[in-house]
Amino acid sequence: MNPMEVKNRSDEYAWAAQDCPICGATPDTFVGKRGGKSHREGLGVECEVWRCSACSLVFPNPMPFPKGGLGQHYDVDADDYFKEHDVDGRLGGARSLLEAAERILGHKGKLLDVGVGRGETLLAAKELGWDAEGVEPSKTFADYAEERTGLKIWREPIEDSSVPDDTYDVVVLAAVLEHLYNPDEIVRRISKALKPGGILYLDVPNEAGLYFRVGNAYQRLRGRDWCVNLAPTFSPFHVFGFSPKALRKLLSKYGLSPVYWNVYPGTSLVPSRGGIVGLVESAASKVVTGISSYGELGTYIETWARKTQ
Repeated sequence: MNPMEVKNRSDEYAWAAQDCPICGATPDTFVGKRGGKSHREGLGVECEVWRCSACSLVFPNPMPFPKGGLGQHYDVDADDYFKEHDVDGRLGGARSLLEAAERILGHKGKLLDVGVGRGETLLAAKELGWDAEGVEPSKTFADYAEERTGLKIWREPIEDSSVPDDTYDVVVLAAVLEHLYNPDEIVRRISKALKPGGILYLDVPNEAGLYFRVGNAYQRLRGRDWCVNLAPTFSPFHVFGFSPKALRKLLSKYGLSPVYWNVYPGTSLVPSRGGIVGLVESAASKVVTGISSYGELGTYIETWARKTQ
């Protein structure tokens, strides 16, 4: 059995009260239940998902912290975890990302990739002449990326790492922040690691997007107290959910000012599971995705933010 398909148990987690890491408030808006019996495929363990009304950050309360640390979720074969990813497509995307970084900076420089995965961003950086290294707490992912790229990998969580301050021209935090348990400390640490004028690339799901709003309304219509936000105890293990408001507030808190901002729809997140209901759900998801390119209703947020202080 693929390790990512194993259904986690409640006793594999330490459950702790969770306040908003951005503004410190106790979450006050119940969003819904997620996982276990509150998931259409029964994945993971049931959690209550809440929203902080002060900044709109979404997260479980209580938070299920894996007793085995991040390795409980991510110490699996890298090819298994990333099996849905198009390697060539990701390499091409990484090259485009670094070309954008060079346009914004006006030069190449020193780059830190946080959460290296299989190392596509590091490979592209090496190929394009950047001075690159990575941070990766998962031993299996770090081993894989180091062997593949030959570059330095800091094998520790970024918030506890010994990466030097005021050193990097670019930090890449692509599809990572939503997985980690202390987003406030992570962005603070990245801001310290950047040189003055350095830039951070960050992308996250937009949990205030139309897809999530319609998905939650659909669950209510079916008489369920479920939600479709996050995946705290099953793959892909998203534990914090950002909105444009929450992300702007977090960046501003640590002297990071967006110089590029894009909220976009991406692709439909609901594959058909067969049957009439499954077909209707999948078709509706495609329609919602198609019309969510207006305003800031898209399913994903990406930004380049400059360190201004």
